[in-house]
Amino acid sequence: MRKIAVSLGEEELIWLKRILADDDREEALKFIREVLEKKVKEAELPHCVPVFEESYRPNQGEIVTGKKGAGRAGSGG
Repeated sequence: MRKIAVSLGEEELIWLKRILADDDREEALKFIREVLEKKVKEAELPHCVPVFEESYRPNQGEIVTGKKGAGRAGSGG
């Protein structure tokens, strides 16, 4: 498994500091589920796939981005 970096916005950082100050286990789990889980999943998504790469599948860009035509030459995706 590779390392990832997660950045927190101002509100998320305040929320995390409040959890630590209060030693609130329930709120910590909520923070993990609502903030960290989403950010980790986003960080694990492939960002760029070279056209020549063996593992590249047709329509892979559409699957990852949800945009029709993404990943096709000349489509801007």
